[in-house]
Amino acid sequence: MSESYLTLEDEHEALHDRSLRRRAGADGATMLFLKHGTLLVGEDRQELSGPALTFWPGPQRPQLTLRAGGAARLLALSDTVLLDAIGAQAESVHLRMLVESPFVAQLSLDPEVPIVETLFDWFEHEVAVPERRSAMKLSAFLRVLLIAALRVHSPTVSASGSEVTKILREFRHLAELHYREHWTVAQYADTLGVEYDRLHRICKRETGRSPAELIHERLTSEAQARLEKTGQPLKKIAQDLGFGDASRFSHFFKRRTGMAPGAYRAIVSRPDSENLTDLRRGFSDWP
Repeated sequence: MSESYLTLEDEHEALHDRSLRRRAGADGATMLFLKHGTLLVGEDRQELSGPALTFWPGPQRPQLTLRAGGAARLLALSDTVLLDAIGAQAESVHLRMLVESPFVAQLSLDPEVPIVETLFDWFEHEVAVPERRSAMKLSAFLRVLLIAALRVHSPTVSASGSEVTKILREFRHLAELHYREHWTVAQYADTLGVEYDRLHRICKRETGRSPAELIHERLTSEAQARLEKTGQPLKKIAQDLGFGDASRFSHFFKRRTGMAPGAYRAIVSRPDSENLTDLRRGFSDWP
């Protein structure tokens, strides 16, 4: 397992304010647990009081200043550990929506804080010895952490964009449920109760891709994950992803990625294939 899969950094109490800068995994997402004290966020130095969980996707993070007396723990998250943690269950769409944008989950004293503190202790124990690190355990810990954040986080939506946002979110939820069934865009539009053209316009305007492109990206992402992380034969993967046979799956995959599934699997299975940036789109690309 690559050391950049997930890293943990502790920011202990100090006598003076100090800026927080990640020392590892600069290109991935950031999860910060403010145990207690105050965190100043951004150029406007907005105050956040602990205990709280904060998250920023991708490499873009605001300026962070931990006030004197505060303590925080910081996770550097690769796209891969996020994908592993979120999984491919029906309810996974809610976790996908959660991590597509920065969020703050203000924690109450009971019961969220003890759970979060324990999870970070588990992270620390697991990453302490590189030889025993388990991607499965780390992603499981992260999944529980994201679910805890989801239960206390209430995203805000502007009134002007609420209807469009609602349609896009419902489309994404349906896509997560039915992309393996190869629904047509017309089926999604009918189920949502909107015109085909309107759904197409919303997706293009909000994501830069058509509904069909978003569905195909999700299907491709799942195919890549199964080729990377399972030893299932192509016939089994094709069947699970709704293709009539392995030949149709191979044709689809090659058209989307530029290489056959077998060739992709051979490349990512090499010991030195830690950087898959050129082979797979980032987590934030769906959608």
